[in-house]
Amino acid sequence: MDSKLNAPALLLETKKIAQGFSLSGGKSIEILRDINIQVYENEILFILGPSGCGKSTLLRILTGLLKPTAGALAYRGQPITGPNPNMAMVFQSFALFPWLTVEKNIALGLTNSPLSAGEREKRIRHVIDTVGLEHFEKAYPKELSGGMKQRVGLARALAMEPEILCMDEPFSALDVLTTETLRKEVVDIWRDHATPVKTILMVSHSITEAVFMATRIVVLGTQPGFVRTILDNSLPFPRQENSPEFRQLSQQLHDLVTQTLMPDEPPAVSGAKPKQAAIQSIPVVSLIATIGLLEILEREKEVEVFDLARQIGKDLTHVILFVNAAELLGWVTTPGPLVQITEEGRQFIASDVNTRKKLLNGKLRQIRAFALVLQMLGQAQAHEVAEEVVLSQLALLFPQEAPNQMLRTIVGWARYAELFNFDSNRRILFLPRSEAPD
Repeated sequence: MDSKLNAPALLLETKKIAQGFSLSGGKSIEILRDINIQVYENEILFILGPSGCGKSTLLRILTGLLKPTAGALAYRGQPITGPNPNMAMVFQSFALFPWLTVEKNIALGLTNSPLSAGEREKRIRHVIDTVGLEHFEKAYPKELSGGMKQRVGLARALAMEPEILCMDEPFSALDVLTTETLRKEVVDIWRDHATPVKTILMVSHSITEAVFMATRIVVLGTQPGFVRTILDNSLPFPRQENSPEFRQLSQQLHDLVTQTLMPDEPPAVSGAKPKQAAIQSIPVVSLIATIGLLEILEREKEVEVFDLARQIGKDLTHVILFVNAAELLGWVTTPGPLVQITEEGRQFIASDVNTRKKLLNGKLRQIRAFALVLQMLGQAQAHEVAEEVVLSQLALLFPQEAPNQMLRTIVGWARYAELFNFDSNRRILFLPRSEAPD
């Protein structure tokens, strides 16, 4: 076993962390509940869970960027009340300034450093070499691939020489081959005793990624986010995805994630209690791809979710998002790991395009997010609402979600159903003539 695993000093600890946000009308929504975790020196700790479970919110709390509603946070035994200088972040979106070169983007991590100019230059050279950015120092972000952009983000974080390197789904925007390469390189950086990084704290929705990289895995449940379980991963490095041990741990995590994301009792679309309707999230997936899932089920009647993931060549957590979307629309039901088409689903798939649009139009009206937009449009002058107004309402209703991604999904579904539309030039949502009230 790697010697880095033999130093169990406690770095970061949470006690009964909770997070909530207030909504209009005196209501509130709970994002995280009773989070108790410990982060030790010399480990790679993964926070694994589905979209909307509060992973990124929890990471912001752990880094001191967000104050929790309740609970306590300590670093090496000392309370944390603000940003932790011993931690650095690598973001999913790269977060690079397009007008700055690679080396100047990296230098931003040292803005408040007491280092001399010469020491800064030496450190920047070192991290550029560490992440493989040699000869790209003078390049601008527009000249880089996604993988190279993420290397810049990683180098910027490493330049701060943090004890804990935090990564928020850093590979989710990259292609498969680039992702595999960067996963291995990040593990190699952690295992290199010459680097100051003692611990990596990473948020992910990928089971394979967690098994490949993590030494411990925190699995979060949803609504609100809570610690479902914590698993040790003692597989030796380098790890082989085709090994029996790798597959066994992956299967164990598959079972946990499936129980979290596909409960035997699906959420009700209509007639739900107000609190349920307020937190009913919209899976950020393509409607056309979800209909494609329905086509598969129409042929096979029912499929195990693991087999479904293998059939379409997608990660299990991505496939479950499509299943969640189909379940939200009443097209499938999910007893255990099975995905079964419903009578509503059969009726939809057997219909022509115009009938499908009518069926979907009626269904979307029953879903809280769509009903909210329709209400806003119905009351607005000329039945038009600015994009930023809708985004602000979505942010209040779904603080655990990315409102821009959710709005793109909502608009895509609504366009198919001819429910409402979006003008990308004017940045407004509007009702089609057939939907506008007299």
